[in-house]
Amino acid sequence: MIKDLSTRRRLPRAGVIRLGIKVKNSSGKEYPKETDYFVCPEIVKDFYGPEPKELLVMFPVESEQVFFQQFYKKYGNGVLLCRGDGEVATYYDFDSKGFTDKKCPCESIEKKECKQVAILQFLLPEIKEAIGVFQISTSSTNSIVDINSGVDLVRSIAGRVRMIPLILKREETNTQKIEEGKVIKGKHYTMKLSFGMSLMEIQKLGQVDPTMVLLPRPDETIEAIDDIFPENGFEPTKELEEPASTMEAIKEESDLLKLKKELSDILEKIKESGREITKDEVLRLDSIKTTGEYKGAIRYWKNELDTIGDDDIPVDSPSGDLPF
Repeated sequence: MIKDLSTRRRLPRAGVIRLGIKVKNSSGKEYPKETDYFVCPEIVKDFYGPEPKELLVMFPVESEQVFFQQFYKKYGNGVLLCRGDGEVATYYDFDSKGFTDKKCPCESIEKKECKQVAILQFLLPEIKEAIGVFQISTSSTNSIVDINSGVDLVRSIAGRVRMIPLILKREETNTQKIEEGKVIKGKHYTMKLSFGMSLMEIQKLGQVDPTMVLLPRPDETIEAIDDIFPENGFEPTKELEEPASTMEAIKEESDLLKLKKELSDILEKIKESGREITKDEVLRLDSIKTTGEYKGAIRYWKNELDTIGDDDIPVDSPSGDLPF
């Protein structure tokens, strides 16, 4: 082991996602142009399509200093010359040919030689064979504030942000700024975090060990060996099936999140219609665990939504007769 080297760690990078593309003007000079979608590498496009506006993300660590670094930065010829936190900056002094400290911010910001840069790093749990984090860089004040605010909100609900599935999306935002006494208005596509699930579900995930979030939930009704093997007591003649792979578990968890969201939206419309949900129906909803059960519940409540207003709606159907 090498002192001060072998103990160093960094998040392995799986790819870079951008917020715009390079285009050429009439003179052939390239310049960046913002898009309303994430510009992704092929491995991400294969799953989300060519122009995704939402991504299912997870932060692998708890500290924003790791997954969302934010600094003032000044570059020269593609080399980082200065980095500051708004109080102190470390910059390269060409006279002494070394790095030293100075007050931050400085006149370089007014000269537009320096700007705020935030680097967001996250996992994409739905992408196969993507070992490591994906990275997005932004200098947008709105994106930085909105993501920081979203992280704080998730942490206030779940107690943590690490390994909580969230939706990262592009959202159209009208902006304005004053330059040389003039108000300049614009339209940009900033980044925001969205839950993609109910607050109760986020709280429940917060109680799960972060290393176990993507694993299928155990069926707690199976407690004893008698519930697993036949009652006649014969020994199993073949080995038990291998557990699902990690990627299969990730896909199952992702499917569950989408089905939960769909069912939640339908139930919200049921509630708005005035149709009361019976006690038996509530009990059945609370017992749903598998994707098949969620699909059955979605079919049932879609049918209820379609038939609201009919005189023959069974409002007191016993739990045993409910088709989900």
